[in-house]
Amino acid sequence: MRVEPLGDRQRIANGAYMTDSPIPTLDPAQEVRIAAVHRGFLYQHLYAVGCLLAAEVVGATSVVIERDEDVEIVQQSRRLYVQVKTRSQPIIPSDIGSALERFERLRAEHTDGRRSGTPHFAVIANQNPGPVLAAQIASGALPGDVKFIWPGQSLPAEFGSLPPAWATIDDAVQWCTAQAAALPFAMLAADSLVWKLAGRVLAAAAGNAPHENHAFDVQQLPSLFEQLLIQLQDFPAPPLPYRPQIDEPSIDSGARVRIISGFSGAGKTAWASQAATHASHNCAYYDCAETPGEALAVALVRELAAKLAGTNPEAIKRVLLPGSTGLESLKALDVFLSRERLTPVVVLDNVHRVGAESLQRIVNVTTTLRFVLLCQPTGSTKEIEAILGLSRESLNGWSLDELADAVARAGGRGSAATMSRLKTLTGGMPLFVQSAARIAVSEYDGDVEQLCDSLEVQTNTAETAQEVILARVFGALPGSARDAVAVLSLSDLGLKPAEVNELLLKALDLNDQAVAGVIRSLRASGTAEVYGGRQLKIHDAMRVLGNGHLLALGAGAVNRAQVALKNILLVSLEGYRDTSRFSLFTRMLVATNDIKTLVELIGEEMFHEMGIATDIWRSLETAVASESVDPEQRYWALDGLVFSDMKHSNLEGLPARFDAMEALITKHQLGADERMSFAMKRMGFQAELGDADAVNESIAALQALLPDKPAHQRVFRYNAASALFRLGQHQRAIEMASQVVHEYYGAMGITPDQVMMRKQKDLWELIDRPSLDRADIKHLADALELLAMVAAKLGRMSTMARIHAMKFYGLAGAVDSLVRVGQDAADDFVFQRDYEGAREILEQHVLPVVLEHNLLGRIVGVRSQYAVVLAYCGEVDAAEREMARLEPYAGGFTELQRLEIEGQKALIAEQRTRPAVSRQQIVAFQRLQVMAQSRAPSSGKVGRNEPCPCGSGKKYKKCHG
Repeated sequence: MRVEPLGDRQRIANGAYMTDSPIPTLDPAQEVRIAAVHRGFLYQHLYAVGCLLAAEVVGATSVVIERDEDVEIVQQSRRLYVQVKTRSQPIIPSDIGSALERFERLRAEHTDGRRSGTPHFAVIANQNPGPVLAAQIASGALPGDVKFIWPGQSLPAEFGSLPPAWATIDDAVQWCTAQAAALPFAMLAADSLVWKLAGRVLAAAAGNAPHENHAFDVQQLPSLFEQLLIQLQDFPAPPLPYRPQIDEPSIDSGARVRIISGFSGAGKTAWASQAATHASHNCAYYDCAETPGEALAVALVRELAAKLAGTNPEAIKRVLLPGSTGLESLKALDVFLSRERLTPVVVLDNVHRVGAESLQRIVNVTTTLRFVLLCQPTGSTKEIEAILGLSRESLNGWSLDELADAVARAGGRGSAATMSRLKTLTGGMPLFVQSAARIAVSEYDGDVEQLCDSLEVQTNTAETAQEVILARVFGALPGSARDAVAVLSLSDLGLKPAEVNELLLKALDLNDQAVAGVIRSLRASGTAEVYGGRQLKIHDAMRVLGNGHLLALGAGAVNRAQVALKNILLVSLEGYRDTSRFSLFTRMLVATNDIKTLVELIGEEMFHEMGIATDIWRSLETAVASESVDPEQRYWALDGLVFSDMKHSNLEGLPARFDAMEALITKHQLGADERMSFAMKRMGFQAELGDADAVNESIAALQALLPDKPAHQRVFRYNAASALFRLGQHQRAIEMASQVVHEYYGAMGITPDQVMMRKQKDLWELIDRPSLDRADIKHLADALELLAMVAAKLGRMSTMARIHAMKFYGLAGAVDSLVRVGQDAADDFVFQRDYEGAREILEQHVLPVVLEHNLLGRIVGVRSQYAVVLAYCGEVDAAEREMARLEPYAGGFTELQRLEIEGQKALIAEQRTRPAVSRQQIVAFQRLQVMAQSRAPSSGKVGRNEPCPCGSGKKYKKCHG
């Protein structure tokens, strides 16, 4: 017997408001990645780029980038010292204290004659000065030769042609790009030069070659610009906008030789082009596709000489000596680069078409050049790995957000769950996603869900790029390997080696030796991936072809494979309860028409915590309608459907379900468990309808039905308290809920005080004993959640009860409930104006669970709530960026989601006009709340002398007041 769920409630969101925000110059996700490369100094480095681009106009002879990212512009008779400050709040005096001290030391060096020229000092900031600093500036408290510049101000005459102070990174990129566009280079996008210069500034700040002295000679800047442009011109232009892939590797890992492998369409070349644009080292690109292996060294050295030594004609002559072989010239270039302390990265594309021995000779003859080899998992790739002793790296495809944005911009629409299906079908590989999006628009009126349905059952009439490209790889596999791919494609999860062997044995009658040979060929072709604890999985992008091939093998082969996989999953679930396999297991139950096991599962509360797909519920509907299914099984299938409907507040169809359940009980004389379950569910429904008389009658009837067993009594009292809560009888509900919580704590042998400050691991050690009923863990969490909800209606602090509920939901593995209660706890913190507490709850305890368990039904709501909390924490820009990332899912929003999102956007927008609230103000507000509660009468809503909502049995003021 299980406790009945409470439906979700709307989060912090009311009103209707939406704004059209301009498209930023820089993609938000890419900005985060670029900023990480620059160690948080991206704004400072872009300001230095602006100084380089303006250097000739201001009459500079050199631009120096110090280790602390300060910029020094050296002129004939003057030196301009610029300290760049970025903050999220207005600038206070302590923010510029160190800059003023440094300026004082520099001023003394000029006075003493150790530095030449007249010094001028400026602080450039992205924020306005705060009240104290503004008063100091107005009163002339700053030294007369120090200027403080913030966004919107005109620069003083001595700094007049330098970049202004920008408010955002986006403004910085736009300004620098406009300056770069004025240079006489028409063959390359201006922003590419800006980003390459930002990488050079990073190297100069660190004192890396060729800027060991941290300086850029202004006379050499045109040559530098030209050299950078020559290097980047041969890289294929990255797509606009460029969308980073999951955990993209850096182009410069420090390794001498690397292999980046992936199917055609995986985005390898685009990644290399984009990464080279932002690299601090020199980079060069060469496509090996049409070059014979024996001619590669000659072709390569001629391409690289101009790109890497172009500013030194004498060096080029020495490298390209007449009569030298390609390898000799390449070695000479390598020696020259070593003397110059340069370690450029050379990207070689389509390396799978080059002989492994040719590549080995090139690698062996060089020591300074670093190579990134881009290849497909075919041709000579396997041999290159073996000869060079390398392991290939892979690109992981677009994240769900990047995929959804790409699809939405192409005109497709779908929910987060639908976009996740497309990601699984395409592997998130850029070309495959774009092709699928175009087909969704042209063939399915933009409905991505319809496209996914067609791809999964192979009824799509328009062939995707994925099918065209991968068909060549698939067709090149041996027949037994293609059959193995077909069977293994049933699983979207990794399988252990023993499980792979058993599956292929049962489905295809392959022995261990044959399986080993097949797996080797699949790994060599990139069709199979091995990860984690040596688990194997077919590449997601290849599973579409595998599923099509399985259908072609016939119904008998499909059924054998599905039954074999179902039995393997059942053993693993019984053995070590790997809940990540639960969804796949239920799909196999549906596929094999194992309705009896499915109905048994739906009787488990955990079934409803795993984000089960809609096709499972459709299968249960089929079971309910079938007269061939045992009446008791049909009853429990209905019971599960009612449980789900009430959990998600889908009430319209419940009367018909209750009629069917009652008919089954009466006609087939079902037992006491069925009668009690029916009565409790109907009582909850009666409460939803507001029928107090019917609820009281149900409570009386259930009391008569209940056996004299503590477990049954606790479940009954919880459901009765839940019904009273729905009716608005909060005092009766809290008394009953408090009793239930107290009894569950007693049944588990612990007290609320023992839960305080304990982590889940320690809490489990406290309750783990042979007599423990694991169902009680979730039931206690349910009761705590109910107690918190009732207490909130009575105006009492209920946050601790919710936090304790989260702990027990976590122990029970009830991830959906954990997320729901975590969101409510975050709302509690927001109500108390503890915005950092709300942020901590969402960042540390809610978002990780949503992402780890792929709870796609929750992800939009959690992230939009998180955006609101960010705004309350003063990070309005970050909040708006987070909401912008959710826009691509709007095509799949329900009406309730749409209204909620609009309300949250309005709340975020309001924060721009509100003054910042200090931590001290928040603490003072909370103290006033506590004082108000202590003055309230015991019969009021916030009395401190009443029982604490945490269920401890103590008075509120003695417990958590």
